[in-house]
Amino acid sequence: MDAAEFKLKIADLTVALSDIKIALADAKEELSSRQSEIDALKKKFARIEDTIEHHGYKYAKGPDGQPRGAPFCPVCEQKEGLMVRIVDFRSVENCPHCNGKYTNLRFFDE
Repeated sequence: MDAAEFKLKIADLTVALSDIKIALADAKEELSSRQSEIDALKKKFARIEDTIEHHGYKYAKGPDGQPRGAPFCPVCEQKEGLMVRIVDFRSVENCPHCNGKYTNLRFFDE
């Protein structure tokens, strides 16, 4: 193998190495993007509190194992995986997120 062939082989290897570095950078970027998406989904579906069901609605579970506070909106939980508490405003019980209307809910002391 003469010097010209050797230089050509080195040039080919340099180009191949550059292509590999670009591919690795793209893969790293894709991995980072997917990890960010996974983290966002984990956060979205995370349960902040333990819950207990009472008459078809989920409530925060108190230290004594009994329901506490306002119930969580079942629509928001099923559609979006969010745990949003229903609020009682002027005798109308509704979800501040999806505006679902509810009646005859029980609100427990915190």
